[in-house]
Amino acid sequence: MSADTAWSAPNGGTAPNGDTAPHGRSAVRRGRIERIPGFRSELLGNARDLLVHLPPGYDDRPDADYPVLYLHDGQQVFDQGQQPTWAVDRTLEALYADGLIPELIAVAVPNAGADRGVEYSHVAEYWRTPGTPLKGHRYEAFLTDEVKPFVDARYRTRTGPEHTALMGSSMGGLVTYHIAFRRPEVFGLAAVLSPFLTHVDPEGLGERVVHERYRRRGPRRIWLDIGGREGLIMARPARELAGRLVDEAGYTSGADLLYYEDPAAPHHENAWRPRARHALLHLFGAPSPVRSLTVEPRILLAPGETWSAVNPVAVRADGVRYTALEAGYRVEHPGVAAVSPHGGLRPLAAGRTAVTVRAHGLAAHTEVAVDPELPAHPVLEVTVTVPPGTPDDAPVMFGPLPCAPAGPGRFRGRIAVPRGTGFDGGVSRGWGLDAVDADGRRVLHPLRVDRDTRLDLTVERWHRPADGI
Repeated sequence: MSADTAWSAPNGGTAPNGDTAPHGRSAVRRGRIERIPGFRSELLGNARDLLVHLPPGYDDRPDADYPVLYLHDGQQVFDQGQQPTWAVDRTLEALYADGLIPELIAVAVPNAGADRGVEYSHVAEYWRTPGTPLKGHRYEAFLTDEVKPFVDARYRTRTGPEHTALMGSSMGGLVTYHIAFRRPEVFGLAAVLSPFLTHVDPEGLGERVVHERYRRRGPRRIWLDIGGREGLIMARPARELAGRLVDEAGYTSGADLLYYEDPAAPHHENAWRPRARHALLHLFGAPSPVRSLTVEPRILLAPGETWSAVNPVAVRADGVRYTALEAGYRVEHPGVAAVSPHGGLRPLAAGRTAVTVRAHGLAAHTEVAVDPELPAHPVLEVTVTVPPGTPDDAPVMFGPLPCAPAGPGRFRGRIAVPRGTGFDGGVSRGWGLDAVDADGRRVLHPLRVDRDTRLDLTVERWHRPADGI
């Protein structure tokens, strides 16, 4: 079955709400996970376990072969009792039970720990380890020339690019994007979640692009998404990339490319878990009609800002949500604000204007207000009180914001950010210890910075999560 060929669900079943099939979900059958211990890479000079999720019907159908999904940061993607996790295996099993995608083999490739950033970098040095040689091209060859041949030899796979997908988030999203465009003859489907496309210096907000700009088609289908509370991994570079893929590489929004901007989503597995369902349906499912179109009812702009956008969300019959870059716009008072073809907003003068959005025969409306009292770069100041025993030189962070010692047991950080920047509100010691509650759950203080903001936070204890984001 080609990825470009519609796949019919059993009994014609689709899931209008994304949860159950119209005739009722069949009992969810579990697949099984095989661990390949110590898989050695001669190209990278290291070894890691591989985790392979075989679908429920794999052992029942000895003559069947299967598409394959390769996932980066593989230690975090299956539900094996650890937290946080994407639980992609559970998502796949639910989609199979609803008859929405064909069964497939999912191969989780764990990262290399301290070498994760350099293995996932093709273009620019990884910002946490400056001066370290890049290994993105070798990691690409590791997947293409070592892992994939092993998987194809061991399991019953469909080997063509139309049956082979890559999926990853953050730096894993970046490396998915690069490999899929460099090797579309191998990986014809790509899910790029919360990609780290641009490094923003938290001190001066200087931006450094860390991804290649491709002006040609790559994989057959692409899913690209971003959250609105990912701190300095902002939505603008992801939306700009999606727009360029439409304008310059020949993709069609709503067809072979889906981009989704989720304003409330943080940079975390808990956000990637539900969005993985949308991505999998786009890559492996059948076309599905758009049933509704929504937009935020009111959008505020500060004079001079260039990073806000209208975010019309289309919802398909199968539950997939995506940002309709293919929408058209009508601005009632064009002297107040301008809207670009893909929804970018530019304030022109103080005032208000109604904006009508149309796509797929549907319409939605929003009011855009340009308020001269709003700062284009509000200041966020965070003070963190830490537990006794925390070293005075500990690299305490509020999201991406470094907080410096500010007296006994206190750290403080200050940053000017583009108005509307969202943070999940997690506090950590560097990138290894998270602030957690008594039950070991991350303590989060989500916020969107629209005006000058001060926070005073107290950390009760630290906890070291598994390597991941």
